[in-house]
Amino acid sequence: MKAARQAVSYAAEQLGFSAVGVAAADAPQGDSLSRWLQAGCHADMDWLERHLPLRQEPAKVLPGVRRVIMLTYEYPRQDARRATGSVARYAQGEDYHKLLAPKLADLDETLQMYGGRQRCFSDSGPVSERFFAAMAGLGWIGRHSLLVRPLGGSFCFLSCILTTLELPVDQPMANHCGSCHRCEKACPTHALSHGQCDARRCLAYWTIETRQETAPPEIQEALRGRLYGCDVCQEVCPWNRKETPRRVDPHLLMPARVAGMTTEEMADLSWEKWEELFANSPVRRTGAEHLRRNIHAFSPVTSES
Repeated sequence: MKAARQAVSYAAEQLGFSAVGVAAADAPQGDSLSRWLQAGCHADMDWLERHLPLRQEPAKVLPGVRRVIMLTYEYPRQDARRATGSVARYAQGEDYHKLLAPKLADLDETLQMYGGRQRCFSDSGPVSERFFAAMAGLGWIGRHSLLVRPLGGSFCFLSCILTTLELPVDQPMANHCGSCHRCEKACPTHALSHGQCDARRCLAYWTIETRQETAPPEIQEALRGRLYGCDVCQEVCPWNRKETPRRVDPHLLMPARVAGMTTEEMADLSWEKWEELFANSPVRRTGAEHLRRNIHAFSPVTSES
């Protein structure tokens, strides 16, 4: 299966992926995810709990799976926003799901030529992508719970291919966070601890996932000026000062008219203009009304008199 591994690595490089690694599909995942869920750290993202059995056993996702191929794809480190109101770097360009899906389909076709059956995901399926990326030797899990790479840091998308092919596996990498706790200390709401993120305090959760109209006072205060997501833990990570593995895909760069648009202009967008600007953007996920909610920040929690 060395030929298949070489073929998929070459094809991935041609398609713009910055690294490829392979892990055994049956690698023991431990109980850290179960304990995280039991502690309620997933907030109201109930699908994480429902999908736990699939995440823990990839064979339930693809019967006969032997390997998990993990790939990285760079997104911008630099903040393109020139106006107030921050947007997480990964969401400043086009929707990465749509960008990466045809590339993964091409890799699937390559592996089919060697007799493999595959299922492909990019942050879209019940697979523990960060775990397998670490097991595949692409980096290690940092204290902010993200994959960190010696070359490239954490600003990257992860994609995975479950395959029935028995490809050569790569060796995991040692954790190089050392005594650094900058991400934990910098988190505006203290959501990070021991390599895990408590979604109940994470600003990405509050600006993207939740549909609540109120937030605890300390969360509400930290939300000011955040439109979509949060990059603080990545911004302070020393590994993100390292050289990037390759150039960023121009499709992932923020359009100039969005980069300079004020929050007032965003709040006043008509439905037609909203669709025109964000039809192919990850920001579309939160919806126009909830983006306006973020612009005006959450309503304060009122106590009963």
